[in-house]
Formats: sequence, C-alpha cells, structure tokens
Amino acid sequence: MTTTSSRSPSVAGLARHPVIRVLSAAMLVNTLGNGLFMTTSALLFTRAVGMSPSQVGVALALGGVFGIAAGVPMGRVADRFGARPTVVALLGAEGVLILGYTQVRSFWAAVPLICGVTFLDRGASAVRNALVAHALPAGLRMPGRAFLRMMTNTGVGVGAALASVALVVDTPAAYRTVVVLDAVTFAGAALLLTRVPAGRAVRDAASGRAGFGALTDVPYLVITVLGGVLVLQQGILEVGVPLWVTRDTHAPRLLVSACLVLNTAMVIALQVRMSRGVEDPRVAARACLRAGTLMAVGCLLFGLAKGPDPWTASLLVLAALAVQTVGEVLCAAGTWALSYELADERAHGVYQGVFNSGFAAGVLLGPLVVTQTALRHGMAGWVVFGAVFLVTAVAFLPAVRWAAAHRPFAVPEPGR
Repeated sequence: MTTTSSRSPSVAGLARHPVIRVLSAAMLVNTLGNGLFMTTSALLFTRAVGMSPSQVGVALALGGVFGIAAGVPMGRVADRFGARPTVVALLGAEGVLILGYTQVRSFWAAVPLICGVTFLDRGASAVRNALVAHALPAGLRMPGRAFLRMMTNTGVGVGAALASVALVVDTPAAYRTVVVLDAVTFAGAALLLTRVPAGRAVRDAASGRAGFGALTDVPYLVITVLGGVLVLQQGILEVGVPLWVTRDTHAPRLLVSACLVLNTAMVIALQVRMSRGVEDPRVAARACLRAGTLMAVGCLLFGLAKGPDPWTASLLVLAALAVQTVGEVLCAAGTWALSYELADERAHGVYQGVFNSGFAAGVLLGPLVVTQTALRHGMAGWVVFGAVFLVTAVAFLPAVRWAAAHRPFAVPEPGR
C-alpha cells in the first residue's frame, strides 16, 4: 500500500508532470471524439443505419455485455505484453472498427460491429487504468486519475457542443462525418500514448499468485461488486433525470440540459480536490460511505420534486443532482484508490480488468434499475434505490477491512 503524501500536487503541478501531460492530452483528444459520437449516436443508428429505437436499445445492451467481458482478457494481455502497446493497439483497432458505422445499413450488420467496438472500448479503458499504475509512481496514481477524469469531462463537453453542428444539419452524411472524426481521435490518442513510458511487462505473471489471480481474490471481487452498485448512479443522470423531469415533475424541460451542464462542471471543479488524501484503503472506504450516503439523499430529493410548483421542483432537482454529483466524485476517488491499493502490483492489468468489468456492469444495469424503481413507482421507487446506495455504502467499511487483512499476495510496507 502507499502512504498519503503530506502535500498533494496542485492542478497546475499535475498538468506540468510530463507523463500526466501526455496521458491527459490523449484522454482529451479521445473523449472529444466520444462526446461527438455519444451526442449523435442514437440519430446515426436510426437515421443513417435505419434501425428502430428498440433495435438500438437491444444492440447497445448486447454491446454492453461484450464490454463487461472485455476487461479481464485484455488486462491479461497487458500484463503479459505491456499496458502501453496493448492500449495503443486497442485504440487503433477501435478507430478502424468505428469507421464501419459509415457502411452498415441494417440492424444485423450493426449488431456485431457495436459488440466489437464496445469490447475494444471497455478493454482499452481497463488497460489505460493499468497504464496509469505502471507509468506513474504510487503517490501520483490517485491525483493522476483525478486529473484525467477532469480532462475526460472537459473533452466530452467540448465534443458534445461541437456535435450540435451535425444535429442542426441533421442528415445521414452529417452523422457519418461525425463517425469519421471520432475515428481520427482514436488514432490521435493512440499516437500520443506511444510517448508514455512503456513500463515493464510481467512476462512471468503466470507463476506464483499473479496471472488470473484477481478472479479468485474474493475480497477484491466483493469490493468490485460494491463499486459496481454505486455506479448504478450513472443511470440516474443518463435516463432517470431526463424522464423524471419531463414526465413526473412540473419543472421545465430545459432543466435537463442544466443538470448535465451542472454535473460536468462540478466534476471538473471538484474531482482533483476531493481525491486528495484518499490513497489509504481505510480513507477510501470512508469516501465510499459518504458517496453512497449522498446518493441516497439525492434519491429522496429527486422523489420530493414530484408535485411542487415549477420553481420548487427545479430547486429540488438541482439540489438532488448537486448532492449526487458530489457522491459521484467521492465514489470515483474511493473506488480508484481501492482498485489500485488492493491489487497485486504484478498483475495490474487483470485486476484493473476485473474492476472495470464491475464498472461496465453498473453502467449497463443503471438505466434498467432506475426505470424499474424510481420511474415506475415514484417516491417509493426512489426510496428503494436510495436504500440500495445506503446499504452498499455501509458495506464498504467491513469489506475493505476484510480485503486489507486478507491479501492473497505480499503487500509492500508503507514507504517502500
């Protein structure tokens, strides 16, 4: 495990760090393309490919399953051959595969393409996290991840804004142009990452307790599941807020956009600051406890927004969104720390792959859970959803104590 430094680096200091600077540049380029694509993908699939909305939902769900399966095998490849060449290859391959969206014209042609792209995307995400572990000293992993998340939100926000041009033009050709631009950002990110120190590939990882050991590390798997439950909160922002605001409250529709802007701005402003000092597993567990508690409070505030006048409903929704965003930031900080500090240093690829699969599962199931609880049952559903967050938050404390006390491998003493 690592010790918390007495003085965490500032945002400016992180931006000047040579490795973090390259990683953040690659992340900014890649997520700018993601923002472009995410904003227009539904229209691409319906207007240019010719899929129905229900077919789009089925295809994305199948892709999500492939994404869950990607982390461990791609992480193992990274452990054997190095995280840098693996993530560069995955990003390059994803960029090429994404270009296929400009050629498909049917549901059956799009499904395997979506599954392949999602597999590569989630695999690249897991390996990128392992690259952070290999390329940065232990004391900079948490601040580095926080800075990268800040850049991620910046890139997605800028990309989403630029996508408005395609939305205004609103032609299949415009949406296919966005696909090409997205593919270019993957190539650019891959080229930038070649400048990151390669680190050492763990070619003997199959010996001893490394290799696929994360799959039998039960305490780590429990932490992964708990983290995945908190990630269900993403479904509230993506699906719950738009539908709840427009269907069940008297708040104006424009509030949906305001919520997205507020969430992005708060993550950019708070992620680095609130990630300081969270490196120790015990501190990380308390951060997750606070995160889940805030998410539960946010659920209650969302539920209370049904019924009041437009101004009161708007204030309750914005308050709920702000509270949940602070929880989201704390959750990210706490789970990052646990994913690194409780992992085997010889097999960060597989360990990050396992953790990333839990994250992917939470993202996939989030919309389903929020629709079947809050959106179907109103206040009662919000209470149930909040209770899930609260119970999960409390469970982090004993789970982390158990995990820290029962590592299946030697953990370096603090300061070594």
